[in-house]
Amino acid sequence: MLNAIWWLVTVEAVGLAAFPLAHLLLPRLRDKGYSLSKPLGILLVGYASWILSQAHVLPSVRLSLIALLAAMAGLSAWYAWRHLPELRELLARERVTILAAEGIFLLFFIGWTLFRAYDPAIDHTEQPMDLMLLNASIETHTGAPEDLWLRGEPVRYYYFGYWMMGAITQISGVPSNVSYNLAMASIPALAAAAVFGLVASIISAQAVKRRYAVLGGLAATLLLGIAANLEGLLEFMKANAIFGQRFYDWVRIDGLGGPAETVSNSWMPGEFWWWFRATRVINTFDGDRGIDYTIQEFPFFSFILGDLHPHVMAVPFALLFVALCWNHMRSPTFRWRGGSAAAYLPLLVLGLVLGGLSFVNMWDLPTYAALFLVVVALKAHSIYGGSIWSLAKRALPVWGAVLAVGFVLYLPYFVSIRAGVSGIGVVSMAADCSITDYVGSGCVATARTLHILIVWGLLLVAAAPFILAVFWQTLIREDWRRLTAISLLAGFLPYLLWAFLHLLRDGPVDDLPGRLLHILPLALLVSVAAYGALWTARWRRAQGTAFSLALASLGLLLIMGPELMYVDDGFGPPSERMNTIFKLYYQAWVLLAVASGFAVYYWRSLRQTVSGWGRSLSMAWACAFIVLLAGSLYFAPAAAASRVREAGGDPTLDGLAFVGRARPAEYEAIRFLRDEAPRGSGISEAVGEWSDAGLISRSTGIPTVFNWPGHQVQWRGSDSEFGGRAEDVARIYQTQDVEEARSLLRTYDVEYIYVGPRETAQYGTEGLAKFSDPAHFRLAFHDDDVYIYHVR
Repeated sequence: MLNAIWWLVTVEAVGLAAFPLAHLLLPRLRDKGYSLSKPLGILLVGYASWILSQAHVLPSVRLSLIALLAAMAGLSAWYAWRHLPELRELLARERVTILAAEGIFLLFFIGWTLFRAYDPAIDHTEQPMDLMLLNASIETHTGAPEDLWLRGEPVRYYYFGYWMMGAITQISGVPSNVSYNLAMASIPALAAAAVFGLVASIISAQAVKRRYAVLGGLAATLLLGIAANLEGLLEFMKANAIFGQRFYDWVRIDGLGGPAETVSNSWMPGEFWWWFRATRVINTFDGDRGIDYTIQEFPFFSFILGDLHPHVMAVPFALLFVALCWNHMRSPTFRWRGGSAAAYLPLLVLGLVLGGLSFVNMWDLPTYAALFLVVVALKAHSIYGGSIWSLAKRALPVWGAVLAVGFVLYLPYFVSIRAGVSGIGVVSMAADCSITDYVGSGCVATARTLHILIVWGLLLVAAAPFILAVFWQTLIREDWRRLTAISLLAGFLPYLLWAFLHLLRDGPVDDLPGRLLHILPLALLVSVAAYGALWTARWRRAQGTAFSLALASLGLLLIMGPELMYVDDGFGPPSERMNTIFKLYYQAWVLLAVASGFAVYYWRSLRQTVSGWGRSLSMAWACAFIVLLAGSLYFAPAAAASRVREAGGDPTLDGLAFVGRARPAEYEAIRFLRDEAPRGSGISEAVGEWSDAGLISRSTGIPTVFNWPGHQVQWRGSDSEFGGRAEDVARIYQTQDVEEARSLLRTYDVEYIYVGPRETAQYGTEGLAKFSDPAHFRLAFHDDDVYIYHVR
């Protein structure tokens, strides 16, 4: 519990130290950035420590991190002293909004900390990889983190999220096996407070009554942080034998099967990890076998799963960038000449956050760069109007400047990252494309409309009526032809690009009408949303509507995009578009949650101005949304309770406690190495993938020769940097020649040899006798079947 308190105190201190800077950088937000000050402060401290470490100016250690936090606090104190009356007036005027944001943060943090205490084990899916990257970031003092699973080589992954969480770990003094779980509790809390403050600020630009802003902010918080897709309802229906086998055959979700033979006596399903199926809805089947491996995560699922992954850590920082875009849209027009140096500060900060966001999760860069381009174009349109060319001339320089700033500020990262992307693939599976062709030659299936509705039904029902309602209120203006052309281009350009690539690759012409019908509803919604955004942007009092429509249109494009194209990132059949759907759907959920929070306010304000059939439609919209929201909220308590039941054990925040319970000797060995091994040491352990592979290196922060080869190929694009290492590790354990073993250990700069159950099972015991030679090795640790030898 003390660790949780220290962590919370650290995060609060970072937020308070950054609040005056948020007041400076986000003046157009209702709370002047208070709800976003924590992610802003974490990013500023993280960036300062990273760039100074890269430049070998200041090592990233606890003392230097505390000094950087103090420097930020000092700068903020100077600003606060100069603007004390404004800050006092803000705290008096917006105390309800600020207290609500802080209360939401604490509520989410405490709730998720308690959940993590009952499910703390860092032992499944890709959690071991996340712990490795977190410890790598903590243990590296200067330069890029060393890959703990590839001794002597830097991490080739977007690791900035781990770096920032590692900075908070070091400042708070919490060990990484605990801070991992506290970071997983902090991310939903940071995101919940951020989306509340952001949506409340967007609504405040149009609403007079504070309660409307609070209502919309709470709705967005619910949709982003707690709501799920509708697959959970199907799990409840299955467990309670609602509907027959034909219904489940029609729904066709991999693993869902049919109704339970025995009705569940519990309010939640009893099947092990049933909640995992909520992210495996979209699929193509060959008989009973699902072959289109796709992932459709949403935030609450990620928080339950507990993977400290880049797409999860990116959410609060993505919301920070959206808030900066909103602030930019409402700020005075930027002028390249005649202003002071401070006039360039907003562009600098936009570049800092956009570059940082791409460093946290590279997949976010295209989406949020596109969002900023849309915002600057909307702003130019609202002021100047004019043709597409005139808008481009005004928007592109500002957009390009922000991209350039982001690239320069994170240059060491961008020049070292290896994306592993080989191009854009075309989703081209037609009705006559056989399953054999699909598996063998790269035909890629589109998603069934039913599956899209299961995943997106709630947010579509929230956003679509809002889009149509705004469009219904637009008037015919003299430039309606130009607005219509731009809007149709926004909605149908992806289809035109797909058609071009499809025909270029000798795809059948007969596929074109069917694919158009498949994406037509989404394309029309995007076009209507774009038209509404362009129309309302000209009215300053409706900027919140225009901005929310822009978010909604981009979110809808992210849903439609994987039905046409996918990023070819090295995953072969049947997983070609797995990551494309995974990452784009996740971003779409964030954007649509923000837009839907505004849509709730819009519905509430609309009810006062409509009557007759319009009021009836308004009530139908509300009823449909409430029904689907209630259905989506079933997943959260059911999945959380089920996960706690599956985890078992006494509550603790120690993510390695499961090792202590199952294998006490290994747990003591990890503690010994963390306490006794000098910084810079290397260790040899068995090579493998998933589960316990790399347990010692990831848990101690001591790099090993080689591990998780499949992931290394994904990160580096090939095995050129580690070819032969697995065989060398085998030789270290299996050879009976002491000098050969010592030579290999010197080659990889390894001082410790770990011998435990995995090593003996994988490499045998014949070669282990050489480690007992006191002239060459010293037994540093022994407990039960675990030995650690030190090279003399």
